[in-house]
Amino acid sequence: MPHIDDRVIELARTALSFEFGEEHFYRHAAEMTRNPRGKAMFLRLAEEEPGHMHDMHRLFIAIIGKDEWQRLAAEEAANASPSKVVAEMEAAVAHRGMIAVADDTQALRMAMELERRVIHLLKDMADHTHDPAIIELIGKMILEECSQYDALQAQLDSVLNVGLWLDVPEFRMDGKY
Repeated sequence: MPHIDDRVIELARTALSFEFGEEHFYRHAAEMTRNPRGKAMFLRLAEEEPGHMHDMHRLFIAIIGKDEWQRLAAEEAANASPSKVVAEMEAAVAHRGMIAVADDTQALRMAMELERRVIHLLKDMADHTHDPAIIELIGKMILEECSQYDALQAQLDSVLNVGLWLDVPEFRMDGKY
């Protein structure tokens, strides 16, 4: 097994925080959302999260070893409630001064930010292994997270009534119409 540096341990802790926190976060987002379809979507995402943990186990057992992974997972599980991820996202909303108006769009933006962070974390993990099977697993996980991000983006576009493609230019950059 390769040397386990501090960065890999830090990434493992962060990944665990996200994986334990995502389900809680999506349930929290469902509570924030006023729209019944939005609530249903966030609850569906929450129900998918335990399945993602299996891939996370495979990934980190291969990179840091079963014993170290189990020790870190036990530590994070003990600290998973209240979710650090939910607390961090709520702090970001409060910092922006929008806690009173956190609505459907804010919940979607927060969920997209969470997915973006997970994607970057997985890409960082790919830099710490040369095992083709693990790199393939990371690629699969990134695709799943990107798919969730894209679904959230489509929902946000729908809620905001944007996302229409223009088939002809509406204006020119030189100021001529």
